[in-house]
Amino acid sequence: MSILFTQLSKYWSFIILFTTTFWVVTSYQATAQIPASQVPAYTEVFSAINTVWMLVAALLVFFMNAGFAMLEAGACRTENATNILAKNLIVFCVSAAAFFIFGFRYMFGDSGNPVFGQIGIFVDFILPSAANLNPFPEGFEYLRNFWQDRSFAAIFFFQLSFAGTTATIVSGAVAERIKFWGFILFSFVLVGFIYPLVGYWVWGESGWIASTLNFHDFAGGTVIHAVGGTAALVGAWLLNPRNGRFGYESETESFANEEDPEKFVPCNTGFTTLGCLILWLGWFGFNGGSTRFLDYVPHVILTTMFASTSGGLAILLYSPLVTGYKVKLSSIINGVLGGLVSITASSAYVDVLSACIIGAVGGVLVLIGESMLETKLLRIDDPVSAVPVHLFCGVWGTVAVGIFAQNFSREFSSVNNISQQIIYQILGCSCVVVVTFLLSLLTWTVIGLFLYYANQDISYQYPTKGAGILTLARRGLRVTLEDERAGNDSTIIT
Repeated sequence: MSILFTQLSKYWSFIILFTTTFWVVTSYQATAQIPASQVPAYTEVFSAINTVWMLVAALLVFFMNAGFAMLEAGACRTENATNILAKNLIVFCVSAAAFFIFGFRYMFGDSGNPVFGQIGIFVDFILPSAANLNPFPEGFEYLRNFWQDRSFAAIFFFQLSFAGTTATIVSGAVAERIKFWGFILFSFVLVGFIYPLVGYWVWGESGWIASTLNFHDFAGGTVIHAVGGTAALVGAWLLNPRNGRFGYESETESFANEEDPEKFVPCNTGFTTLGCLILWLGWFGFNGGSTRFLDYVPHVILTTMFASTSGGLAILLYSPLVTGYKVKLSSIINGVLGGLVSITASSAYVDVLSACIIGAVGGVLVLIGESMLETKLLRIDDPVSAVPVHLFCGVWGTVAVGIFAQNFSREFSSVNNISQQIIYQILGCSCVVVVTFLLSLLTWTVIGLFLYYANQDISYQYPTKGAGILTLARRGLRVTLEDERAGNDSTIIT
């Protein structure tokens, strides 16, 4: 009888939640609709070619989700593959919901405020008509002027694909030990609030970093990659390594034994290679779609290509000559990705030779970053090297704008003093990283504590007495030792 009552309670809870959500959404949409007589009479200048290219670029970025999924699944162990694929599939659904409800207004809405954008929920999409082919909803005047002759719907989809990428970056760094719902909840907060806040400072109407420091980030070296990499770093650090990695014991929460290297061998190098190639292809849309001028697209794609190839080639030289080790497939993959991330902030500002230098430095920086994270001082377990690739290379690429940017680029606001621009880039990127670090730590901690106290089994297994807040949060976020040994596929997703 008690089992039946529990099942009925869950059933009615779902019905009530679904009904309430449906009522809120429909009520808001009903009150938000603009009568045909009140739709602005002016007709926007509309370029079908520019809009179609933005949509194609957005689709390429969207397809990068497949690349992230295959890269992460191939780099981890077989018993976690289904869980990892499920995370990478559902995270875009979560990101779309968070960005539609909160994030887009918060990041791109007009407010005149230097700190945050428009406060509100949902985005109004006005149906195009013969009188107005490109209607923009109220409150997005800056966006309309910045992306001239683009469809509002195309702009939203393009920015949504960027927001989803930011959340997906986090997935790889916390793989094989994060609870499914812990990751989902964090992704919602990241895309709904953290990412739009710092993104507004750089790309928003009156963002203080862009306006005060003349900060430049063409396609998201800081806004997307450094933000995603920072959130990933906090998560990986808070969770501690996988059981057995660096000799870590989950049961005692201490480093006691020697690591067994064979235990963490990637399960499918074919997946990781294909994932890299998919990401590589998607990056041409990532950078190429970010330019406001269609005639700049070929140059942006060219600098993106040469930076990535330089990153991969740099690994071939650095690994045997400097480290003395044979070249590993994973290193080549991360070298290519490091080059791609490094050129993201400047691909419309630099020439091809500069792009080669930026990409090569990024590729080497990934290997240095991996070694640094694995030292005994840090012992941060990052199965796919998300932190070195996205955070370290994102920061480097942002600083490189000040070193290599050409003042005559139409995408770049001229600054004659190179050293001054470098300082601006460092200050702007540092502010974004620090704020993201603090907000991510707060979010991870709150979610971890919620999951800890919501699960009586964990509370019983790990008494709260003598444990700090971060320790309790980690216990709430991590899967149990039994589930970790059996594989995360045995927990929620099968």
